[in-house]
Amino acid sequence: MWQSLKLEIKQEGVNLINLEKVRLFIAVNLSPKIKEYLISLQTDLSIPETKIKWVEKNNLHLTMKFLGYISLEQRELIKSILKDITYRYSPFNIKLSSDMGIFPTGKMPRIIWVGIKEGISELKGLYSCLENILSHKGFPREDKDFTGHITIGRVKFIGEKTNFIQIVQRISINNLSQEVGSIDLMESKLTPNGPLYNLTAKFPLLK
Repeated sequence: MWQSLKLEIKQEGVNLINLEKVRLFIAVNLSPKIKEYLISLQTDLSIPETKIKWVEKNNLHLTMKFLGYISLEQRELIKSILKDITYRYSPFNIKLSSDMGIFPTGKMPRIIWVGIKEGISELKGLYSCLENILSHKGFPREDKDFTGHITIGRVKFIGEKTNFIQIVQRISINNLSQEVGSIDLMESKLTPNGPLYNLTAKFPLLK
């Protein structure tokens, strides 16, 4: 899939529409210290008879909302909305929970994640505000509740699932913390080697 989509429709030699779309999501970016720690957890889980696509250090983040492919005009609208929303909120702290989990179940592992212990109420408040305003502007709502998790790996294959789950459950997570001072609009470019995430715009919490 292309990292951006360009559609040009011509009729009777007249250019009717020229649209460029970008793949975007809204996120909380993580501190270097937390990213380094999450990479160390990936190393602990890199065991024989498993095939896991680990999220690269620079790509680790906490997703607030995935937007998908949108037009450049919609991107500017989202920037305006995010600027208005973040003026209403003050910076706050988040802290990693002691949980490492697997979606959807241990019998069908797909996503390996680390949870958030502190700051979850602030994250949910921001998420709810985002969902309400964006839905009124025509963006679809999520079909699931906000959980506040950091994806660290995507499972391709696990030979001994029971053994792997036991290893996950034995890992004790350090409750590292960081301040959330902004909400970031990120672009995701799909490549043969995996996605590349780039900061599109940063929106400081300014209340």
